[in-house]
Amino acid sequence: MTPTVVESPAVTARVLRPLLGASVIVHTTTSLWRGTLLSCVKDSAWFVVDDADVVVHVHELVSVRVA
Repeated sequence: MTPTVVESPAVTARVLRPLLGASVIVHTTTSLWRGTLLSCVKDSAWFVVDDADVVVHVHELVSVRVA
């Protein structure tokens, strides 16, 4: 079962992996945006927002939800 919302403190690379390739809404400690989750590793997640690559440390992620 793919999660639809992942919220802090449960945001880890392991729980984000089912969302790989999905269009997501990302809330960080400083911003809110929509993009595609391309990759996640132990300490960071890589998103594409419009045409820009965005790498975010997992500790900065407040929530990630399917768009």
